[in-house]
Formats: sequence, C-alpha cells, structure tokens
Amino acid sequence: MQVLTLNTFLLDVRLFGRLPLYPPAPHVAPRLSALPGALGETGADVICLQEVFRHPHRQFIARELAGAYPHHAGIRHPGLPLGTGLLVLSRHPITWARPHEFRVSYMEQKLIIRMGMLECLVCHPALGHVRVINLHLVAGGLFGHPESARAESVRAHQITQALELAAGHDGCEGEEADVTVIAGDLNAGPHTSVKNYQQMLDAGFTDIFAEDDSFAMSATDSSSAPRITWDPANPMMTGARPMSLPPQRIDHVFVRARDGDSLRGGSARVVFHETRVDVGGGWRVPLSDHYGILARIGDR
Repeated sequence: MQVLTLNTFLLDVRLFGRLPLYPPAPHVAPRLSALPGALGETGADVICLQEVFRHPHRQFIARELAGAYPHHAGIRHPGLPLGTGLLVLSRHPITWARPHEFRVSYMEQKLIIRMGMLECLVCHPALGHVRVINLHLVAGGLFGHPESARAESVRAHQITQALELAAGHDGCEGEEADVTVIAGDLNAGPHTSVKNYQQMLDAGFTDIFAEDDSFAMSATDSSSAPRITWDPANPMMTGARPMSLPPQRIDHVFVRARDGDSLRGGSARVVFHETRVDVGGGWRVPLSDHYGILARIGDR
C-alpha cells in the first residue's frame, strides 16, 4: 500500500468566496491545474492533502482524479469557519470518515479555519482495515516562531490528541483497524522541534522514511533525491521569516500495526521537488512550498 502526503499551499481563503482573509499563496491557479496529473502519476493508493481550503478546489481535485480515486473524504466544509483544509483520496473503499478539530490551537486560526485531523477507515485488499489520519499541526501561527516553546507546546497537545484518536477501536463492521497510518504536515521532524517528532516514535509509530536505509543520511546532505520536504530555497517561499529557517523534513508518513506487529519492507521518498509548473515569463515553480512524501507500507 502506498500513501502520499502533500501540503498543497493552496492558501486562498476568502470570505463569501470573494474577500481574501489571508495573503493568498502565489500561482494558485497554475499549480492547482497541474496538481491532479502530478498526484495521479505517483500511483499512490491513498492521497492525504493539506491546505485545500476552498470548496471549488477540493471539488476540482476530486473530479479530475475520480477515475483512479473514486473514494474521497473532506470535500464539504459548509459555511464558516472553513474547516481543516484536509482532503483524502483513495483507490479503495472508505468505510467512514470523520473530521476532528484540535482542542488546542491558536486563537487567530480558530476564527477562520479549523486546523485538525481527518480520520478515515480504508478497506485495503492486502492490509485489511487501515485507519488513515490526515493531519496538519500548527507552525507558529500568524505571529510566532514555529520552534518557539509556545508552538511546540501547542503541537504536543495536538499530537496527544492524534495519538488518542489512533488508540480508538472503530473499524469496518465493528472490527479493529489492522494498521494505523498518520500522515501529514507535522511542522516537526528529526532535525527541528525534535520533541514533537519523538512523541510519535515513543507511541510506537514508525517513520517509514527514517527506516528506509537508502535514505538514512543527513537532512541537509546534497543529492538529486532530496531528504527534506521544506526548503527556504524553494521559489514558492514568501516572506522574510521562512528564509531564516533551515531546510527540514516536517512532512511524514507514520505507521503502526495492531498489537505492535511489524510491517516488513517499507520504503519512502521525497516527491514533487521539481520545478514543474509553468507560471509564465519563463518561470517554473514546484507544486507547493512543501515537497511530498510517497511511502510504501510493507506487508504484515
């Protein structure tokens, strides 16, 4: 089973569909147009997207990929606030899906959006009942530093809530999930806000990328296949604060089998780091300000 996660940076939040509430992300239209084709090329079984806040954008992605990914969750977020911005697409049936708002977050974000998690149960022919939790943890809010004590404390609460959710026992036809996957933008990793990242490992989850020996190198080691998912050198970066931060791997696919069973032969790689989107004037940019992670979950 292959799982793809990508923070799309389709940050175009509008009141009544017209009035921008945040500075919009650059090049939204051409990046959105290129997104379905790029996602489909990966061959992933399940796709977890973050920062798809506008309903027309979610509809467009789901419609364009409906042939390969007929099952989806997170399309509708009626009214204000605008919901989590999370979207899950699947080749396999989604038995149920539930959004969950984070209990602890920044007040300025709660006014317009609802950062949280989108929980789905996917019935996979080989792995069985797979609980997929797509999430997006806070960075620094509108005004704070993403590695401040406050930001790390808020993320710690959010991770605790995600782990509580993962410990639940809902499943297809009343059965437990055989495998739990937590995927998304944690704004933390092995080289930044390490305590937040370690929470996941301490709970028995495996970071598939870190366990793949072919990628067991420094996050800043130069290679044609990057080992980071967020890079201040990315031409999609805007503002002064991101430019002061180091490259980091903050997007993840974590997996844990029921009763601690091991999953053999997993692998992962960074995707969508190429400047593939033509934005005119001879300029090309990546799909997003984040790169994606494509992870293959091994057999039980």
